[in-house]
Amino acid sequence: MRRLLVFFISFIMLLSSCQEDAQQQLDAKKIAQKNEVVFKNISKMWQFQFPKARPDIQTTLSSWNAWRQFEIELLQTPKSTLSAFQLKTKNIATKADALASSIPVEYNKPQILSRLAALNTKLKSLELFLNLSIIPEQKVAQIIPEINEEIKGLYNQWDEISIKKAIPKEIGEELMLQALDTARNASPKLMKQKMEISDKIK
Repeated sequence: MRRLLVFFISFIMLLSSCQEDAQQQLDAKKIAQKNEVVFKNISKMWQFQFPKARPDIQTTLSSWNAWRQFEIELLQTPKSTLSAFQLKTKNIATKADALASSIPVEYNKPQILSRLAALNTKLKSLELFLNLSIIPEQKVAQIIPEINEEIKGLYNQWDEISIKKAIPKEIGEELMLQALDTARNASPKLMKQKMEISDKIK
């Protein structure tokens, strides 16, 4: 009787263990199927666009290594799994971080730096969405066009710089601009002399 009881308990435990294994396999299969659907949907969404640049801008961008690396990374679509997209977004975010620190001198202007910061923020959001346990596909679908808009905005800003640079300055304009630049014209010696004179008058 005792043996029969031990056998019965062992049988129940084995049956329970088999049911748990079967449930785990079923859950794993469902997760894999869901991830496959998410992977296919994100693959369709993954369309980044870089506008055609003017020749002078293209020359600058071609010599800006960090930008070239960023562009290559963004244009490559992962082909294997969802984890490949997760790794890709981390690489993109790292390359985007390097842009502001290696920016060419002619583009090292507040308006360009703020555009790069906005682009970087959107890329960090994309990285965050793709690394959540449940990926919000609608947010991914929304952020990708926003990233494209930020890239387009950068190109427009570069166009503006290029156009302004090409406009010939009138005779005397350079001198007038220098005269208006009070920060450049500020002389500590002259300022000290004026302050001393002002103190003596008092």
